Amino acid sequence: MARRGRKPTGTNLLEHLEGSERAKTRLKGILETLSADRTIPDVCDELGIGESMFHRVRSEVLQAALDRLEPRPLGRPPLESSSPQDVRIAELETEVLRLQMELQAAEVRRELAEKLPRLAKSDAHPASAEGKKTTARERKRLRQRLQQKRNRPHP
Repeated sequence: MARRGRKPTGTNLLEHLEGSERAKTRLKGILETLSADRTIPDVCDELGIGESMFHRVRSEVLQAALDRLEPRPLGRPPLESSSPQDVRIAELETEVLRLQMELQAAEVRRELAEKLPRLAKSDAHPASAEGKKTTARERKRLRQRLQQKRNRPHP
């Protein structure tokens, strides 16, 4: 029975692959033991490694090959590079989050000022907090503001 097509090239395929000669020699030894062309002790002697190391390397190579042959989605994978628009969108999303946090903090400060008005007074008038005297005009203005706040209807 005549075989059709090209003759199998076996481990000669490794010559055309990219990689160091040492790596190619190791892979060739692994492939020859898998095809029963050579024994494991012969290959280990050639490579200068123990059988346990050979079995470990062979398992890693076979696992890597198996992982590479797992089914993948069809078509080209999406490009990982981000466009200027994507970068700008990410910047704006970050800014939105920052502003939302600031808004929440301002709402909490407002609620505290409404519930604890005497604390709000000391924060609102740094001059009195620093030990400076308030003038009669400033005290009058402060009393007017406080009266306006008290007269305002609550929502």
